[in-house]
Amino acid sequence: MARWGWGRRRGRMGGYGLGPGGECICPNCGYTVPHERGVPCYTLKCPRCGAQMARKR
Repeated sequence: MARWGWGRRRGRMGGYGLGPGGECICPNCGYTVPHERGVPCYTLKCPRCGAQMARKR
């Protein structure tokens, strides 16, 4: 018997699996840079304010 909601989880380790394209954005000042494949956005520092970047959805 199948339960409702199974198979509706985000990818491995809770990620969104946004693919290789897109942008990294600074949550403080809004500065954006192109996302590089294999480099998580959270490992980047904003060149303007020094905050940790995030992936734009």
